[in-house]
Amino acid sequence: MKRVLVVIAVLIAASWAGASAFAQSAGVQGQRVVESRVVSVRGNQVLLHEGTTVTIPTNVAFPTEIEEGDTVKLSYEVRGGQNIATSLQFIDRPTSRARTR
Repeated sequence: MKRVLVVIAVLIAASWAGASAFAQSAGVQGQRVVESRVVSVRGNQVLLHEGTTVTIPTNVAFPTEIEEGDTVKLSYEVRGGQNIATSLQFIDRPTSRARTR
């Protein structure tokens, strides 16, 4: 009887540890990179030519820095089902306007 209780306790502990690891991995789904033309900018949301919408935090770029028609290289992570930019680089932009963060 004692062995059965120990085995059950170990199985319960293992299932909790597995569920915790799964919840952590589901939150952030890895780094992705895309190079595309900006179709529209609405607030901190950027829609790219291939259909990806990315949220741009102010520590990456200010919305006023990004213009429709810009070609950008974006690195982003999927967090909670949203694409969140981690870096932004302007491609083929005059140097006076280009910024990399």
